[in-house]
Order: sequence, then structure tokens, then C-alpha cells
Amino acid sequence: MLSGDGLLGEAVLIGNADIINENARTVELNKKVFSVIDAGKTAKNPRYADEYRRARNLSVLEQERIMNDVNDPIVLGALMLRLGEVDAYIAGLRTSTAQILRTGLNVIKADRMIGVITAFSMVYADSRERRFKSVIGDEGVILMADPVVNSDPSVGVLCKIAEAAARYLRLYLNLEPRIAFLSYSTKGSSEGRSVDKMRIATERAREKMPEYLIDGELQLDAAISPIASELKAPENALNGNANILIFPNLDAANIGSKLVKHFGNAKLLGPIIYGLQKPFNDISRGANEFDVYDLAIVTQLQVK
Repeated sequence: MLSGDGLLGEAVLIGNADIINENARTVELNKKVFSVIDAGKTAKNPRYADEYRRARNLSVLEQERIMNDVNDPIVLGALMLRLGEVDAYIAGLRTSTAQILRTGLNVIKADRMIGVITAFSMVYADSRERRFKSVIGDEGVILMADPVVNSDPSVGVLCKIAEAAARYLRLYLNLEPRIAFLSYSTKGSSEGRSVDKMRIATERAREKMPEYLIDGELQLDAAISPIASELKAPENALNGNANILIFPNLDAANIGSKLVKHFGNAKLLGPIIYGLQKPFNDISRGANEFDVYDLAIVTQLQVK
């Protein structure tokens, strides 16, 4: 689909070549639009072992461990990306998110300019769903952070996540960030440690990013519904039009994104990993071909 729509120069599939080619024949996929890298054979090329040793700062005496790791298609793909042999990488249909993140950190490395490794789920309205588009932001796009990386972020990490999300929204989607720090409380309607954390994070984020509209702590409806915002927090700077939602922890963000995917009328894309030196994204094990298509389009936006 990507090739047919003119959105992809070449797809590189890494794994067992016999299985990939057989699957391609089964679905009558034109081999002109993709190439196959046999992981077992390609991993024997010494340049990948050498690069992996440098990336992990391993000793030449650890050759057995190095070769064992490089034989993993996830690691091999990361090394190809690190060496500039591919421009971006997507994996995860048969692999846990933990392994994807671990490989990204070990091989691709963090981008120190961003200052945090985080992830976003992108909620967006189908272009045909004009009615629904009106309730998820003026542009029909909302970023949810962080559904896969930071389990219980501190105030400082929450602020960095918000900064990263704002940068992503402006840089890749050309949208003006409007950031809501979410909670089970709206402006002191409840009390608790998590409420305090989100309130303080809001204050810190405002100090760091005075150019953006930022508010919190807010319940979800007060953040994205103008009607609820008027009822619960009439002084809310966002007026129910947030397009970035910062969740208090990974539990809330992950569950929230899954609820949108399975019960909502919107589309959900991601998770999009952000903060590595090159585009290296995870795809859910429950994803279908349309999810892969959508994530591939967004991943290309991250290519420098």
C-alpha cells in the first residue's frame, strides 16, 4: 500500500527469508516493492558484530554473546539503522515493547538534545468523521503521553515529556501545542499525591514553556470538552481544546490508549517512540496491516 501510494522508496523486511518469501507469495505481494534481508545469513557479516561491540562497549572477548545478540532480527535491524543502511525501523509484531526499547537504548542511543525518551499515542479522526473530529481538537489530532516508557514519572520527567510532545507536534505535524496535565481531579476537586504531582508539573511546565497554553490538574473531560471545561473549570486556559494529554503514569496512559482503540470512534496510531537518535518505533502485537501502514507514514516524518 505504501509503495502504491508513493509514500515509500523501498521496504526492507528482516527475518527468515524463506518464511517472508512464502508469505509474500501467499498474498501475491509484488517483490519489486520490497527487499528481504535474511537475518541468519546477514548477521554473519563481521561489520555488524563490530558495530554492536562498539555500541555496547563490549570486549572482543565477549564474541559469543555479541554474535548471539546480533542474530536477533530486532538487533540486526537496529544496527542497519545505526549504520545508515536504512532510514527508519519498525518492529514489535512478534516482540515485546520492553525488548524494542532495550534495543533502541543500547544500539540507537538517546538523543541528548531532547533530554528524555518517551512515547506518544496519536488519536486522530478519520477525514470522513467530521462530527467526531470536532470533539478531539480543532485539527482532529491529540497526542497521549506516555503509554509505554516511563512507568511513574516524576514532576521533572513529566515536564520533559510535555516538552518533547510539544516539540513533536510543532516539528512534525505543524500544530500549535495546547497541553493538559491529567488527573482524577480538576483544579482541586479532589486530593492526593498524584493530584499534587500533576498540579506542580503544570506550574513547572508553564515556567519552562511560557509560549504555550498549559493547564492542569484536569480531568479528561475538562481537558478535551469545551462544555465540561466551562462547567468544571471556567478559568481553564485550554477551554477544553487540549491537543496534548500528559498522563500521571504509564498505567493510566496505556489503559487510556487501549480504551480509545477498542471503544472509541477515532483512530489510534502508535506508540511513537521519541527521544532516540534515529526513528525506531514499536508496533503493538495486536496491530493489523492498516496500523503498520499508518505508523510507517508517521515514522517517515521523523527521518532527518
